Amino acid sequence: MNPPDNHLKNNRIIVIDDDPGIRETYLSILSVRKNREVLSKGAELFDDDSTPVQQLQEQFDVTLTEQGEKGIAEVKKAVKDNRKFAVAFIDMKMPGLDGAQTAKQIWEIDGDVKIIFVSAFSEHSPDDINRITGRNDSFYLRKPFNPEEIKQFARALTNEWSLERERERLSEDLKVLNEELEDINQNLNEQVEQQTDMLIQTEKMASIGILATGVAHEIYTPISHINQGLAEIEQKVRGLSEILTAYENLEKLLEQINQKNIQDACRKIAGLKQSHQIQDTLDTFGSTITAVIFDTNNILKIISDLKSFSKEDETEYKHVDIHDLIDATLYVIHDESKHEIEIEKSYDGTLPQIKCFPQKLSQVFINLLINAAQAIGDKGRITIKTEWAKSQRRIGGKKVKITISDDGSGIPKDKLNRIFDPFYTTKSVKTGTGLGLSISYDIIKAHGGRISVKSESEEGTDFTIILPLEIDMI
Repeated sequence: MNPPDNHLKNNRIIVIDDDPGIRETYLSILSVRKNREVLSKGAELFDDDSTPVQQLQEQFDVTLTEQGEKGIAEVKKAVKDNRKFAVAFIDMKMPGLDGAQTAKQIWEIDGDVKIIFVSAFSEHSPDDINRITGRNDSFYLRKPFNPEEIKQFARALTNEWSLERERERLSEDLKVLNEELEDINQNLNEQVEQQTDMLIQTEKMASIGILATGVAHEIYTPISHINQGLAEIEQKVRGLSEILTAYENLEKLLEQINQKNIQDACRKIAGLKQSHQIQDTLDTFGSTITAVIFDTNNILKIISDLKSFSKEDETEYKHVDIHDLIDATLYVIHDESKHEIEIEKSYDGTLPQIKCFPQKLSQVFINLLINAAQAIGDKGRITIKTEWAKSQRRIGGKKVKITISDDGSGIPKDKLNRIFDPFYTTKSVKTGTGLGLSISYDIIKAHGGRISVKSESEEGTDFTIILPLEIDMI
C-alpha cells in the first residue's frame, strides 16, 4: 500500500468503547459518511459551497472497536499498512483490558497516537494512568460529553499529529541537507587546501625566478675559480711530466754507466727543476686543490639550499634552530641583498629549537627579506632580531619573536591594511605576484602565530613575527 502524503492532514481516528450507543454517537459527531454523497449533490444542486463543503472538510475517518484488545489489533494493522491513527478516544472502563492498559500497549506499538481517556468514573487517577502508561501527555474527557468537545479534540489533535509529522519530515530533510552540506564543505576544504598548496608553489616559483640571476652568479664565481685552478694544475702537471721523462732517461743512462751521459742528464734535470720550480709546483698543488674543494662545497651548499627551498613541503613537523633557518635563507638570497646592503643580525642564543614546517617558514623569511632588499634598492641596512616574546616571560617564555626591519622606502599608511590581501602588490608585474605576504600571513597563522607590520613612507618597514615553540593548531 502506498504511504500517505505527509503534507496532508491525517484524519484517522480510532474509538475504543464497549457501549455501542456511544460508538454510534462518536460516528455521528465525527463522520457523516452516509450523508456525504447527499450533501455533495445538494451543494451542486443549489450552487451553495458554504455549509456542505465545510462539513465535508471536517469529516474524520473513524474506526470503531468495542474492546481494548481489538483496538490494539487495529493499531497494529494501521502501522503495518502505513495508515496510522492520529487520535484515539478510549473508554476507561471496559471488559478485559481497561483504558490505561490499552493505551499503554497502543503506545508501545505507535508512540505518536494522541490519546483521550473518556469516562464517567474511573478507578484510576491521572497520576495512576501516567504511572501505568509511562506517559504524561494524555487528555481527559468526562461523560456525558458535549459533541463540540469531541470535535474540538479531534480537530486540534489531528492537526497537532500532522504538524509533528511534518516537523519530523522537515527535520529529516534538514539532517540530509546538513550531511550534504558537510560533504560539500569537506570537498571545498580539500579544494581550498589544494589551491593553497598550488599558490604557495606558484609563489615559490616566482621567488625562484627572482633569485635565478643571483644564484647563477653565485655558482658562476666558484666555477670560474675551479676552472682557473684546474688550468694552472694542468700547466704544472706538464712540467712534472717533463721532469719525470728526464728521470726515466737518467735511469736508462745509469744502466749503461756512461759518465758523460750521466752528467748531461743530471744537468738537464737540474735545469728542468729550476725552470719548472718543482717546490712551488707542489705548494701550488696544495693551495689550488684546497681552493677547488672550498668552491665545490660552496656550489653544493647553494644547490642544497635551493633544493630545500623549492621542494614540496614535508607533512611532519620538525624541531629546527630558527637561526639556522634564517641563515640558510640569507645564503639563498645573497645576490638580492649583497650590493651595498648591510645585514645586521641580533640573535638570542637562549632560544631553543621550535617545532614547525621548515620549508614553510623559509618561504616566509625569503618573502620578507626579498621585499626588504627591493625596498632598500642599492644601499641600506636590513636588521634581523630574535628574542623571547616579552609577554610570555612570566609564563615560561613559550613564544619567540622575530623582527625583520629595513630602512627602505616604506609603505604608505593608506596601503598598510591591504598588504596581506591576496594578489595585492605595490610592485610591478615583473617583480611581484601579490601572493608573497598573503601566503606568509597564512603560514604564520597556521603555525599558531601572528605577523604584524609597522611602516611609513621613506622611513622603512618593520615586520614582527610571533611563533609558539610547540605548534598544536595546524
